Amino acid sequence: MISGLLGATASCVGKVALDPASPVQSSARGLCNRFVPAEVVISALTNTTIPSGQVCKGSELGLRGVCLLLMVGTNAAMMATFLEGMHESGTVAGTALANAANFSLSAIYGMVFFEESITTLWMVGFAMILVGAWILSSIQLKDNNTVKKAKDR
Repeated sequence: MISGLLGATASCVGKVALDPASPVQSSARGLCNRFVPAEVVISALTNTTIPSGQVCKGSELGLRGVCLLLMVGTNAAMMATFLEGMHESGTVAGTALANAANFSLSAIYGMVFFEESITTLWMVGFAMILVGAWILSSIQLKDNNTVKKAKDR
């Protein structure tokens, strides 16, 4: 479940980093334009100035870079927790639970941060994923002989 949370968070941060129309970047651009004067003086001796548009563009690119680093770090943590979860609960159950958590949290992030809507068809698909995750997580093999017989076929 934790790996699903981290995976959804990584994709959300990645969308913020790479989508120029994301609300976070437009807010950063608006704040920068509000507080940075029309021209920023770099050197009073040489009378060098930079237009505020370039300063705000640089701050927006800096925010994108930070978000990309957060995305990579979150993905690394997601892989570590995913492998640990598969070790504890098995590969089938671990994968099913992580994907169900990732899918549901991605939808929540989309609604909250990007004003995306959820359709009836999406809800039907989500219900099917939850049922599949429940079925896969409840399956347990009786003993190692059953596994060996299944592999021999």
